[in-house]
Amino acid sequence: MREKLYSLWFLQKGSIRTRIFRLILLSSLIVVLIMSLLVGYGLVTMNFYIKTQSNQLSDASASYIEQVTSQQISERLTDVAQTRARAIETELWSITNDTNYLASGVENIIKNPQYYTERSLPDPRLQPIKSGEVYLHKGAKLQAAGLSPELQHEIRLMSNVKDYLGLMAQQYSQYESSLFVGSKYGYIIAADNSPGNEYINMTDEFLNTYEPTERGWYKNTQRRDAITFNDIYVGADGYPSFTCSAPFEDEQGFAGVVAVACSVKSISDIMADSLVGESAISFVLGDRGKIMLSTSHEGDISDVNSTDLRKMDNENLARVANKMLAGEKGWEIVDIDGYVYFLAYAPMDKLHWSFGTLIAKDEVMNPVTIARHSIVDRVKYFQTTLNGRVLKLVFVAILCILLALVILFNLSSWLTDNFVKPIKNLTSGVQEIADGNLEKKIFLSTGDELETLANSFNNMTDELQKYMEHITQVTMEKEHIATELAVATNIQESMLPHIFPFAPEHSEFDIYAVMHAAKEVGGDFYDFYLFDDEHLMITIADVSGKGVPAALFMVVAKTLLKNSTMAMEDVDHLSMVMERTNNQLCQNNDAMMFVTAFIGMLDLKTGRFSYVNAGHNPPLIYRKKENHFSYMQVDRNFVLGGMEDMGYKGQEMTLFPGDRLLLYTDGVTEALNEQKELFGEERLLDKLNSIDVEKNSTRDLLNCLKNELDGFVGEADQSDDITLLTLLYYGAATGR
Repeated sequence: MREKLYSLWFLQKGSIRTRIFRLILLSSLIVVLIMSLLVGYGLVTMNFYIKTQSNQLSDASASYIEQVTSQQISERLTDVAQTRARAIETELWSITNDTNYLASGVENIIKNPQYYTERSLPDPRLQPIKSGEVYLHKGAKLQAAGLSPELQHEIRLMSNVKDYLGLMAQQYSQYESSLFVGSKYGYIIAADNSPGNEYINMTDEFLNTYEPTERGWYKNTQRRDAITFNDIYVGADGYPSFTCSAPFEDEQGFAGVVAVACSVKSISDIMADSLVGESAISFVLGDRGKIMLSTSHEGDISDVNSTDLRKMDNENLARVANKMLAGEKGWEIVDIDGYVYFLAYAPMDKLHWSFGTLIAKDEVMNPVTIARHSIVDRVKYFQTTLNGRVLKLVFVAILCILLALVILFNLSSWLTDNFVKPIKNLTSGVQEIADGNLEKKIFLSTGDELETLANSFNNMTDELQKYMEHITQVTMEKEHIATELAVATNIQESMLPHIFPFAPEHSEFDIYAVMHAAKEVGGDFYDFYLFDDEHLMITIADVSGKGVPAALFMVVAKTLLKNSTMAMEDVDHLSMVMERTNNQLCQNNDAMMFVTAFIGMLDLKTGRFSYVNAGHNPPLIYRKKENHFSYMQVDRNFVLGGMEDMGYKGQEMTLFPGDRLLLYTDGVTEALNEQKELFGEERLLDKLNSIDVEKNSTRDLLNCLKNELDGFVGEADQSDDITLLTLLYYGAATGR
């Protein structure tokens, strides 16, 4: 059979594309022949098709019904959650406004006592208190210790809060409510409403042992120092009771807590109206992850559960709780207490709470399940009927398929051998080239694209040999340049002071500096040295440009600055140092490079600091008595090397023991992160003031600042040289 097929010359000539086309044509003819044999047995194909479509139809129908039902219930629940969240938030927000109003009124009395007269209030220990009446109650500790004249005076002034409490008590008269002001000294001024009762029923525990500063509402508010909703409880009238509290301050800071506690029937109505179905549950999640309100009284979603939902073992519920407190809106399917629920939630933005409502999935999907079973049963009956009629046809179809497979196997095997042989030869040659034998040549005489590809590989090996020779030469040159740059880096680093501590025999100061070049060598430099036993010179500068030219100009500028300084006849001649150095740099400056510089001289005995700024970034100064950094007021003057005969103005200030200076180059403030954002002067000041300076040495301070800078830049490349210098003045008298 192979000998006969070999006579088909049209499969052996022409390009690969032509031969593949002819092979597809031949295969198609064989398929047509086989299909002709199967025409009479078309019912077999129809049977398989009907089975497949029937199964897909049943699954698709049930899935569609389930999807539509899920979508409708989730949309409805989401709308309900959003509407009810806004309604509850509106109710609660009015309470927070009243609490803020009461706190503002108390602070107004405390901070403006000259506008108020002393007043007195009834004591519940001495007389009955009517509903809505404002009274004074002294805590157990205060009652036992007694009142000083000053505290008596304060209480009489604070009694003016009666006007605020009385007005608010009328507003809340229809609810079981309490409005009170708790002082840090242990007394409260309060008004209670008990609808339907003339007098307030006060317990012995409240009258004799109550200590307001030990209560949860007081401690929670003091700790958070913000308006706080404490745990919600069911009041005497059977409705949710809310205690909303807020801190108030006097001239010394925290002075106490005001609170509004009331039961709101409308919130219970809103919760009840939000229920959809018999298994529905609605709840309010507080900003600390705890259930504040719930229509369920047992299980994970209950009004008695005090656990933070975000920390529960139920990972799905904990994840949804995190989304709810992140202010998101949506719906999820969750497993709670062994049941699967649809959970829709919406944020209560002003309170940073969230409202959620649930309904059991089984309750929603029960009709869908019944419909699915009905469809499946009908499809199975239809398929059983067809199966009995096509069994014989299936047997005949199998015989035809086996015959076709035998024919295709033999034909494909022969064709593959002929097609693959030159490709194998090409693959073998390419593998040998890949193993490193660039002398290998591939010879094919197929007359098609494979022969062209083999010739291309032969040309490629020739080019690779030439390229490898070129790469070897270039690599040697780069290694030589890299070696020279490494030597230049070491030379530049050795020129800068790098032994710390510097001048340990001097206890008047501590100094530390670092320089990180953007390339192998940089244009930034710093310097510090003793002019004499009583004066310390410091310098920081930045040469325009980067790399080797900037490094060479940096060496010249540093040398000229130090030589001019050491030749200075008087410590007050810093400006002349700048002028002399500027004129020297301008000579033969064909590269038109310039330097920004800041030099300063510190009198170690008096703390007098003289300085001149030549176009450099303003340093930062830390005043110990003020405990923060700020930018120094400096005259920028003109840069060095830019223009001859420029005048430079000197300035001076006094450093006190504990004061610090921080000098830096623009590589710090102009550092870029991956989003191309500048580090900036404002961020530099903020980062410095966030560091506990008093607990950090000069070295530690620069390390902390460098870590902050690295964290900001991230994976971005360093765009400029970074140089930092810090000086701590201890003073002549105290030392370290």
